[in-house]
Amino acid sequence: MSDDVTRLDGNTAAGPLARFFAIDATRMIVTCDACYTESRLAQLHLYGGSHGIILRCAKCSAVVLRALERDNMLCLDARGAARLDLCFE
Repeated sequence: MSDDVTRLDGNTAAGPLARFFAIDATRMIVTCDACYTESRLAQLHLYGGSHGIILRCAKCSAVVLRALERDNMLCLDARGAARLDLCFE
């Protein structure tokens, strides 16, 4: 590690990361990790109910995103996404 870089704790990332999580999620482009298809969030297939959802790739049906609400927490599992891009247009 370079001497000119200051190490800070994760709280410092809250400001820059807020731009990722305080947006209209339908403007997100998700890249499937299984087939590398890029899709808008609205094009993914949603399965689930009131406590959790699973979003699957429209092309290959792989699980791309999981979201779960439990014990006063929101959990997002994005292991099936190779990349999440936010469109500002």
